[in-house]
Amino acid sequence: MKRKILLCILSAVLMAGLTGCTLKERDEYEVTVNTEVPPKMLFLGDSIAAGYGLEGYTSSDVYNCASYPNILAEEYKAELADECGHTMVNRAVSGLTSAQLLEQIKSGDLDRDLRSSDAVIISIGGNDMLDIMLDVLSSCGVSETGEFDINNLNLFSAAAAIYGMGGRIDTALSGFETNLKEISAELNARTDAELYVQTLYNPLEYYSDIQIATDFSWEKLDAFNNLIYRHSQDPGSGYHVAEVAERFRGHNGELTNIAKFDIHPNPNGHKAIAEVVDASLRATGFSYTKTELGEEHLTEAAYDLIRLGVGCGIVLLLIIALLIIKAVMKKSRNEVDK
Repeated sequence: MKRKILLCILSAVLMAGLTGCTLKERDEYEVTVNTEVPPKMLFLGDSIAAGYGLEGYTSSDVYNCASYPNILAEEYKAELADECGHTMVNRAVSGLTSAQLLEQIKSGDLDRDLRSSDAVIISIGGNDMLDIMLDVLSSCGVSETGEFDINNLNLFSAAAAIYGMGGRIDTALSGFETNLKEISAELNARTDAELYVQTLYNPLEYYSDIQIATDFSWEKLDAFNNLIYRHSQDPGSGYHVAEVAERFRGHNGELTNIAKFDIHPNPNGHKAIAEVVDASLRATGFSYTKTELGEEHLTEAAYDLIRLGVGCGIVLLLIIALLIIKAVMKKSRNEVDK
């Protein structure tokens, strides 16, 4: 019986020691890593961001053309390939006005994409303003193919037509300002992402021979872009400004399709916008979190087993001591009896 007890105790001690050596773990903890570009970005707005007019663009697929969102996505995927990876979503819609973008945001249709984004880049206002600007060119005798004969220009008729459009432009500016403030406020309420609003270039600059039209377009588009700057620091609805207009200034003819009476950027224009947006994103900086493993250590269960083993060892020693004492006492009694 004694032998069985000893064997049980020895087995428990041995099991505790062996099991304790295998019960190990490594704690997980979150680490913040800084990066220059956003791991996840979202593009919103109009045909400029959608890539209208580029080879491969369709209204149902904006991911197979050389638009600036796609240019940046490819660059960032390569840059972050060994880190967190990169995701780009483009929800821009050709023909969208600022009022329609506001409706799109309020509908909740963008909420999922907004919540998961680190940067939201917005191109909006072209359809508020540039269509009216094209009417200015038409009033000066520019055909739908972009052709213009200065000899047939009637300055007085053109001036009357242009200044008659001033009211339309001012109404568009007022509406854009109201919508812009609501757009930025709605977006800031729905996402923690950094927001970027692009300024609007002036394709009418190409028609430098029609100074009355180009002067008018600069006046109104400068007012438009000043609105973007003015509200960029509004409390609770601020955003960064991506200065596309200045990058195009003096180069609108070579960066857009305006020679064909098309205001949209050409491939070189998209490359230029990509450079501007990239600079704005890198000036902000971003971060992401990743999970790392700490040093390996024993679990609490392992320590419990070790404590159990130690306890059993102490009990074993006490039993052995008692057995020795008992044996000594028995031997002493036998010697006395003799």
